[in-house]
Amino acid sequence: MNPIPRHHIHREEHTVHRDFVFEAAGERLAATTITGGEETEPDILALHGLGPTATRHRTRYLLDELAEHGHSSLTFEFSGNGESTGELTRSTLRRRRAETLAAAGRLDRTRPPVIIGTSMGAHLAAWTVPELRPRGLALFCPATYPAHAADLPFDGSLVRPAYHPDSPAYAALRQFEGDLLIFGARQDEVCPPEVIEGYHAHARRARSVEIVWLEGCGHFVHDWLPGQESLRQQAVQRLLRLLAT
Repeated sequence: MNPIPRHHIHREEHTVHRDFVFEAAGERLAATTITGGEETEPDILALHGLGPTATRHRTRYLLDELAEHGHSSLTFEFSGNGESTGELTRSTLRRRRAETLAAAGRLDRTRPPVIIGTSMGAHLAAWTVPELRPRGLALFCPATYPAHAADLPFDGSLVRPAYHPDSPAYAALRQFEGDLLIFGARQDEVCPPEVIEGYHAHARRARSVEIVWLEGCGHFVHDWLPGQESLRQQAVQRLLRLLAT
């Protein structure tokens, strides 16, 4: 880990990035808020996926554009990833759920948030619905894990994502009353289509559900989508519509 200062501000032409750290369960988590010219409090929380190379910067290409339209966000690295402290192999889904809730405590409290989750981050976004009551969920290549996997360490013990009917993500999603937006990859080699079908089926109280299938895209959507100008802009427009609710 390369520690970052407790507060570091970087200004670009249309956005302001504030790097900082916060504590959760004894770990120091590296985070960034991304705001536009007005620097409003963030009401978007972005959650990255699983893996040693996952960082809070993977969705910056989307968050920067949202900030230019007046929507501020917070993105952070779970313990054991990027600049955060901790060991990846000792992390668990339950620990990361607690870290998600800690990060959400730094959002604008005047309105329900929008949560953007990728892969494992989508599982966590859905799992925290009962506490966070988001007005919107935007899930990229969402994963689900079974109930018994919550405390399995990331040392090779964690089961592969698949369609798990008993997933706590599905159970929590049944309470969701906001707008659900899912981006699925047609060539996803990690999470089968049945996972997305499960999200759709369990979002029975959602105000709306939209599923966007990305042709030619594999599981690592944030490596692929930035290079697809038209599709990237369509994704931004869909996210803007979600945020407008």
